[in-house]
Amino acid sequence: MKSRHAAPNTLNTLLSKSRLASRRVSRVNPHWFSKPPPKSSLPSPFSDIKLPITGLGFDFDYCTALRAPPRDQFFGARVLLLSEPPEQPPEQLSPKKAADIFANKMLIYATILSAPTADSPGSSIVFHFANRRYVFGNLSEGTQRLVTQRRSGIAKVDNVFITGPVNWHTQGGLMGFVITLADMLITSKDCKDATNLEREQRGVKAIRSSNDVTSRLFIHGGRNTAHLIATSRRFIFRRGFPLKPYEIRHDPRAVEQPASDPDWKDSNINVWYMPVYSSHQPPVHPRKRSHDEFSAVGLSEEEGRKLVDTVVTQMFDSDWQMDALVETTLHKAQLPAKLFVRDRHGHLQVYSGPMPGRDKVVPDIPVLIRKPWPGATVNSLPRTSPSRQSMCYIVKGHDRRGKFKPEIAEQFGIPRVQYKLLTRGESVTNKDGVVVTPEMVLEKTVEGSGFAIVDIPDISYIESLTSRPEWSNTKIMSGIKVIYWILGRDVLDDPRLQTFMQSMSELQHIVCSPDACPNMISLESVATQAYKLRTIDPDRWPLPIFDNESTLSGRPVPQSNPLFEVGRAGKTIQFAPQYVHQDDKIIPFPELEELAQSGLSPEVLEIAAQAKEKVSNPEFSAKVESIESDIPNRDAEVIALGTGSALPSKYRNVSGTLVRIPGLGNYIFDCGENTLGQMHRIFGSELPSVLRDLKGIWISHLHADHHLGTASTIRAWNEETKKSCPSAKLFVSSHVHMIDWLREYADVEEYGFDRLMTIPVDTKGARIVNARVFTEEERQEFGVEKIDACFVNHCFGALATAFTFPGGLKIAYSGDCRPSEHFVKIGQGATLLIHESTFDDEMKGDAIAKKHSTMGEAIDVGRRMGARRILLTHFSQRYQKIPSFEQNLEVIHDVDGKEKADQDRVTLVAFDYMRVKLGEFRYAQAFLPAINRMFEIDIKQEDEEQAS
Repeated sequence: MKSRHAAPNTLNTLLSKSRLASRRVSRVNPHWFSKPPPKSSLPSPFSDIKLPITGLGFDFDYCTALRAPPRDQFFGARVLLLSEPPEQPPEQLSPKKAADIFANKMLIYATILSAPTADSPGSSIVFHFANRRYVFGNLSEGTQRLVTQRRSGIAKVDNVFITGPVNWHTQGGLMGFVITLADMLITSKDCKDATNLEREQRGVKAIRSSNDVTSRLFIHGGRNTAHLIATSRRFIFRRGFPLKPYEIRHDPRAVEQPASDPDWKDSNINVWYMPVYSSHQPPVHPRKRSHDEFSAVGLSEEEGRKLVDTVVTQMFDSDWQMDALVETTLHKAQLPAKLFVRDRHGHLQVYSGPMPGRDKVVPDIPVLIRKPWPGATVNSLPRTSPSRQSMCYIVKGHDRRGKFKPEIAEQFGIPRVQYKLLTRGESVTNKDGVVVTPEMVLEKTVEGSGFAIVDIPDISYIESLTSRPEWSNTKIMSGIKVIYWILGRDVLDDPRLQTFMQSMSELQHIVCSPDACPNMISLESVATQAYKLRTIDPDRWPLPIFDNESTLSGRPVPQSNPLFEVGRAGKTIQFAPQYVHQDDKIIPFPELEELAQSGLSPEVLEIAAQAKEKVSNPEFSAKVESIESDIPNRDAEVIALGTGSALPSKYRNVSGTLVRIPGLGNYIFDCGENTLGQMHRIFGSELPSVLRDLKGIWISHLHADHHLGTASTIRAWNEETKKSCPSAKLFVSSHVHMIDWLREYADVEEYGFDRLMTIPVDTKGARIVNARVFTEEERQEFGVEKIDACFVNHCFGALATAFTFPGGLKIAYSGDCRPSEHFVKIGQGATLLIHESTFDDEMKGDAIAKKHSTMGEAIDVGRRMGARRILLTHFSQRYQKIPSFEQNLEVIHDVDGKEKADQDRVTLVAFDYMRVKLGEFRYAQAFLPAINRMFEIDIKQEDEEQAS
C-alpha cells in the first residue's frame, strides 16, 4: 500500500486477506485520508479491530486500528499506512525527548543481585533508573526465588541482557523469571480492573494503565537464546506478554558500521554487544550452520529461524483460548485428551464411547477437542548445535547537560521564560540581537558513565576478550568506571587475565566467581526456619551447609587484593548524579542463631524437651522396633528438596524429593528449579557421592515447578560420573513430551543426554499404563524392579507412579492431581506414599477447581492404599509455614494384616531440608506438637507486625 489514499475495494481486499494472518504485536505509522469523509452518525465497525496483514507482502505482523476524528473517517473506517519495525528495539527519540534526557538528573545505580553460592550459582546485576530496570548477567536457577527473598524491584524490567554462553547455567532461571514478570502483569491488570469497576460504581473516572509493571520483555543473548526458549513451548505459556529474543549471532564490530555507535539504546542507556569466542572452536558467524541441521524439519536456515521466532511469539502473545474447540476424528485425536461430540440437537456433550487401541474396531467419527497451545503444535524444532560464544556488554547512560547558571543568563538579558529553551539545547536571541547559545549559560556537559560486564566461563575465552577493539576505543570506554567480572572456575588465576586487569588499573574490578565469593547463606528466611526446627528436632533437621570464609571451590575468600574487589550481593554503585560506591548496602552474613533464637519461645522449647524425653525412653524405642519390624528398608531416607507449589517462596522451593535407599541407589521424584542448589545446601562435600549413586529421575508432568531443575541435575551427575564411572547410566521416566524436551535441549548443550536411559510414558491406551518391568541386568544397574504409572486428573499427560524395589519396598508418588482411584490401585500396599497436599480441607472448592488435593483427601488416598507412611508435600505458597492436622501420636500394639496398616499409619508434613528415614517417622511425629506451636506463635507475631 504505497499511497495515502485507498479505494473501498482495496480496503475490502485487505480485510479479506487478513483473515489468514497471525496476530502479533507490531509498530504502526497511521496516516489518515486528506479528503473529508461524508458525515455519518454510525459508529465505525473497525474502531477496535486488530488488522492482521501477514501474507500481504509486508514483513511485519499486525496493527491496531486507531480512533480518528470524524473528518478523518472514510465510510466509518480507518486506513493505515504501515511501516516495518526495526530489527532492534531502540527507542526513537524526538528532539524534545532527547533534550529531556540530556537534562535528566535522575538517580542511577547498579546493584549486584546475586553472586555465586551453593543455591544462587549465577551472577547478575540490576541497573536502576526511575522509570525502568535492566538485568545484566546470568539468569541461573534460583533467580526468581532470590528476587522474592531480596524484595528486588523487577516489575519495571523490560530488557534482560544475558551474559555468557547459552546454556542452562546462564539461562536456567530465565523461564521462571519470565513467568514471575508475566504473572505480576496479570495481577496488576486484575487489580486495576477491580479498582476501575469500583470507581465506575461510584461514578468516578477510571484510572489509566500504570507503568509500574512492564508489559513486554526483550531478551538479549547469544546464539541459541531463542532456541532454548522455544524448547519450553509445551509447558511455558502466557498470554498478553510479548517476549522478543534478540540473538547476537555475529560480532557487531566486524561488520560495516561506525565502530563507536552503540548496538542498542533507549532513553536511558547505550549498550555495546561484545561477544567473545573460545579458542577451542572458531567463532560462529551468521548463516554458518549446516544444511543437515535444518533438514530434519525440511527447512532452510532462514525458515528455521523464523519458525523458532514464531514459536516464541506464540508462547507469550497468542490469542489462544482454553475453551476453544477444534474438530478432528476419533482416530486422529491425541489421547487422553477429553473428547466432545454433538448430539442430534447439535449440543456438545462429553464423548464416553469406545476408544481406539483397545483391540476393538471403532468407527472414525467426528469429535471435538480443545485447541492446543499454538506453540505446542510444532512437533520438532530445527536442529542446532552448542555455541562457544560468550556474551559480554559495555553499558553507560547518556550524557547530561551541565548545571544551568541563571546569573549568567540574567547578565545576557534573557527573560526567565526562555531559560527552558537554553536548557533544552536551543539558542535564544536577547533584545540587543545577541545570540546566546546553551554553552554560554551551562556548565560543562556531564559525560554518561557506566560499566562493562564480562563473562569468561573458562580460560579458552581469555584471548578473545583481551583482543576486543572496544577496550582501545576511547569513545566507547570514556565514562566507564567499573568492570564486573563473571568468571568460571580457575579463570581468576590465569596470568593473561591478571595482566589485563593491571593494564586497566584506572577502573574498579569487581569479581563474581566460585573461586572468590563466599558460600554464604543467600536465602536467610528458610535457613533461619531450618535452624529453629533443628533446635526442636536435631535428628531430622540439618542446618543448610554454608561457609562465610570459603568459596564454592573450597578456597579461602580473598580478604584484600590490589587488582580486584570480591563481588557481594547488595553491593551498590551509584553512577549519577555522582559516582559513589555504597558498600553499606552489601547483604551481611546472616546470624542464623541470633535470628532463630529470637523467635523461639520457652513454651516451644519445653514441648520439644518433652518430646525428646519421650523418644529417648527405651520402652518407646522397643515398641517402635516391634511394630515396624516388617517394614522393608527402614534405613531408606526421604529428603525434602522442595515442598511448595507453583512458584518458589522464601520458605519453600518448588517440587523435589530425593529418596536414598542404601544398597540400591538414590531416586528423585520431580525436579523443580534449583533442586541441585538444594542438594548442595543439604549435602555439601557429600554431594559428589550422592550424585554418583543417583539411579533415576521421575517427572510427574510438564508444569515448570516440577521439572525445570532436571537438566542441571543430569549435567551434575554426568560431570561427576564420567570421571569415576563413564559406563554408568541414569534413567529418566516421564511423559513422552518430557523426553522430547530433554532431547531437544541436548542440541543447545551437551549435558549428558546420550548417557540416559529414557522411559517415556505415552498418552495412548488405558488410564493405567503397562508396568515397566526391569530386566535382571537393569535391576542390578538401577536398583528398581518395576515402575507402575497411571494418568491422573490435573493437566495433559499428568502421571502418578509407584516404584517397586527388590525386597518389597514400594514408594507411591502422586505428583499433582485430584484423588485418583487408578493411583490407589497401582499403589496398593505402598510402604511410603508421597502425596501432594496443596490446600487445607477448608479450601476443597479451590482444590477441585485447580485440580489439586486437600490434606484430608491425600491422607484418605493413603488409607485406601494401605500405605504405612505418608509424607504430605507441595503446599500452596499461602502456607509458608505449616497447615495443621491431628493424628494419633501413640505407638500402637502389635497387630497383623490390614489392621496393622490401618493402625500403624504415620503422616508427616514436609519442609525444605527435612531428612527422615522410614524407621524414624514415629520419632519425627513426636515433635509435631512443638513444631505446630512454634508456627502458631510465628504467624501471630507476623500478623501483629503487619497490623502495626
